[in-house]
Amino acid sequence: MSVSPVSSSSVTLSPIYGALAAAAGAVSLFATYWDDAWHTDIGRDAALIPPHLALYGGVAVTGLVVVGWALVALVRTRSIRAALRQPGLLLAGLGGAVTLAAAPLDAFWHDRFGRDAVLWSPPHMLVVFASATMAIGLLAGLRPTKRGIVEAALSALVLGSVMMTVLEYDTDVPQFSQTFYLPVVLVAGLFSVAIVRALVPRAYAVTRTLVFYVAMRVLVVAALVMLGRSTPDLPVAVLGLAVADLPWRGPAARYGATAAAVAALAWIAAAFGVASQPAAEIGVVAAPVIVVGMALALATSWRNRPAGATAAALLVGAAILTLGPAPRALAHDPGQGKPVTAVQLTVISDGRGEVRMDAVTADASSRLMAHRVVARRGGQTLTAPLTELGAGRFTGTIPLPEEGRWFVYVEFTRAGEPIEAWLPVETGWQGTVSAERELYVPAGAQAPTTAQIAFGTAIYAVGLALLGLAIMQTRRLVRRRQSEA
Repeated sequence: MSVSPVSSSSVTLSPIYGALAAAAGAVSLFATYWDDAWHTDIGRDAALIPPHLALYGGVAVTGLVVVGWALVALVRTRSIRAALRQPGLLLAGLGGAVTLAAAPLDAFWHDRFGRDAVLWSPPHMLVVFASATMAIGLLAGLRPTKRGIVEAALSALVLGSVMMTVLEYDTDVPQFSQTFYLPVVLVAGLFSVAIVRALVPRAYAVTRTLVFYVAMRVLVVAALVMLGRSTPDLPVAVLGLAVADLPWRGPAARYGATAAAVAALAWIAAAFGVASQPAAEIGVVAAPVIVVGMALALATSWRNRPAGATAAALLVGAAILTLGPAPRALAHDPGQGKPVTAVQLTVISDGRGEVRMDAVTADASSRLMAHRVVARRGGQTLTAPLTELGAGRFTGTIPLPEEGRWFVYVEFTRAGEPIEAWLPVETGWQGTVSAERELYVPAGAQAPTTAQIAFGTAIYAVGLALLGLAIMQTRRLVRRRQSEA
């Protein structure tokens, strides 16, 4: 796509401040991975832990950049209405405002409906949608640079924001069936490609984006290793997005080939153990996507809009038809409520899936009744007996049939009330690990109420409306640039 730069009459975002926003956004993305690893390895902690501070700081700096941009636009145009018409400013402002509003909304959600740690819960996803919208706004309003480095950095921020939707899959703590991983990666990745290609009219814009994004992910892994925390997978599948930069004849061929490349790399990464997802579950979606995607790429004569729309529908339909119903999300930390007493948990693993969990409570007279040992991963729930040995000591052994990180719980009852605690366990790991945790009353495990479903639907609608507005604003900006060419 060949378009001219933004009109000089526009109040564009300075590349210096664009670079500052990109750096602050990268800190926020790192902090999100750090926070996830913190809660996986340690459990819940105080609100002002280092990952939260880094996250809040990154968001605050990005927000200040947007506010400064808005003030400059207001001073120069002398009109709020004219200021909001500046390319990208409305998107960045709305995205930033909703990102900030999501924090108290999340607190209200937990207070009203119970605490949950599922990324796809409505308040958490609202942050993903809003931060992606803010990144798109910054990219849309950026003053074009000579080398395109700042554009690539902000484009990587867009990609990184939408790829947060698969954070739990990338960090091997899947809350839902792992069959959903690839469809979400495809939707997020192709959405990013469309946005970047529209807003950055440069050769190899997507490839440049991937260079920054992959570099950021590598730095995340390196930093978490130095901090002694669990690390996410390297983003092998998204490398397939670079296929979009090749000279395809029409969008159907371009996006079909790109989807096929992403699906193939995701399947290969799973087969060789580079990614956490089982190859069989990736293949269920990857196989039809590769077939349909390559068919679209080869059918270069399909250049009219009806055929392109039909091809896109076939691509989406092929992926959807391979999916089964989603099980209830029950993996790590579905919700930690009121703490009851301290417990020393010890896990002994033989490296072949046999895991023994020992628990010693700090208060031997806490009247806990042994219930069971539970292992959870990606919607699967396995159980085994928990035996009381006396004087606040308990033990139970459970076999884990599948590779990956499981969350092994000890469950008790006290006066009919459930009590639990957990530790993460890698199936192939051999050895003994011990940690002091809090036994707590689980929160958020109850069935969703009508009010919760309605409220959650409304929150998702707001997030999707933001992305819809981002798409419309992007198309409007492209048309404006073309008219000025």
